[in-house]
Amino acid sequence: MPSHPRHSLFVVATLAAIDTIAILLAACFAVYMVRPAETAVPFAEFYAAHLGSLAAFFVAWPIVATDNHLFISRRRDDLLTVLFDVTKCVALSVIFMGFVMAFYTRRGAEPAFLSYFGLSAVAAISTLRIILQLALWSARSHGLNERQVLIIGANARARHLVNVVMNNPHYGYRLVGVLEDEPARCRVFEEHPLPCLGDFEALAPILIKHVIDEVYICLPVRSRYETIQFMAQLCEGMGVGVRLIADLFPLRLATSRVMKIEDIPILALSTVPENQPQLILQRVTDIVVSATALLLLSPVFLMTAIAIKLETRGPVFFRQERVGLNRRRFKMAKFRSMVADAEARRKEVEALNEADGPIFKAANDPRLTCVGRFIRKYSIDELPQLFNVLMGHMSLVGPRPPLPHEVALYSWRERRRLSVKPGMTGLSQVSGRSDLSFDDTVDLDLYYIDRWSIGLVFRILVMTVPAVLKGRGAV
Repeated sequence: MPSHPRHSLFVVATLAAIDTIAILLAACFAVYMVRPAETAVPFAEFYAAHLGSLAAFFVAWPIVATDNHLFISRRRDDLLTVLFDVTKCVALSVIFMGFVMAFYTRRGAEPAFLSYFGLSAVAAISTLRIILQLALWSARSHGLNERQVLIIGANARARHLVNVVMNNPHYGYRLVGVLEDEPARCRVFEEHPLPCLGDFEALAPILIKHVIDEVYICLPVRSRYETIQFMAQLCEGMGVGVRLIADLFPLRLATSRVMKIEDIPILALSTVPENQPQLILQRVTDIVVSATALLLLSPVFLMTAIAIKLETRGPVFFRQERVGLNRRRFKMAKFRSMVADAEARRKEVEALNEADGPIFKAANDPRLTCVGRFIRKYSIDELPQLFNVLMGHMSLVGPRPPLPHEVALYSWRERRRLSVKPGMTGLSQVSGRSDLSFDDTVDLDLYYIDRWSIGLVFRILVMTVPAVLKGRGAV
């Protein structure tokens, strides 16, 4: 990556301009394809009618594209990677565009327009970016736009780095040489010999005498900490970018990233989703969908409330304390599906529990009302949780929120379900609901957490509709 802010800003501006041109061209093509040949409506007017859809795409595109690193210099990416990332980002943005148009217009986005626009956007953005990539590769292969690189340390890590760089001249890295206290170690670069420019103390004069853009430190951190610290400070003082290649410790699940709190650099390790642009897009989707659904489903709310009141005495809604993100407590709302004193009668039905874990479920629970059985089967009782989603206690997608006494019985592994916001629906809900064992539910929830992406969120939302209509596995 470029180390100069101005260079980075130029890259972002260039790529954003290319994408904007490609998206506008794709929209023109899509409008041309869906516009009836016999219509008297001018093309410009027909195009203007689709500006709402286009605006929704432009909201989502910079978020998902930034999260997938499409607005940085990608020296090391091949063309297939570029094509794959562009396709993924266009698909996510088109899905978001479809959701927005479905909830904010009566007829929603035209399927034909979405299809033509999505395919042409992939083609246009990919084509322009690939042309740019090929041009940059050609320039770098001929010695233009090069990054001058100094290697510090001769070992297996450094050898692998050198081999990768030398076998890919289009990356645009020129290896100046290597610094090593023991020159005999430089024999590890047998495939691509590098000049040994001196020992570690020669770093300062090398930086003064040579043009160096980046310094790659390949020393072991634990045994060379003070040396690495001195080198990093020296490079920082001279404005030279430092790249540290080191295996601090093995990571099984956690991903790492560098962050800052004011001027304090921090290496963050996390097993939960931390892609801020995608998390923002998920929250925007939560707000848009929940707010719109509450408006559209208000007749269902009214009819359900009347049915509950006609059958039994008691409140329409049932509010229960649940455990959310990182053990935060909140009151979850549901339509009441049981008799009013169901909680007081809990001990009477404990023998009917069919669950194999720290949860309660009983298909023939005598506390259920007739209306309650129906609204549970089709998940109508869950609809008031849209208020919880709107307020931020829950998300549309995530593990189901457990009860406090259930959490008290969780193992350490099961507690990781609390590392993300709970959801109205999730992988377990679209994979069998209550038909699943508790262990299977936990496995699916952890799979969701470990592989979280906004694409997975949208897929689960789409899969939820047939799962609810079938009513399979509801208790």
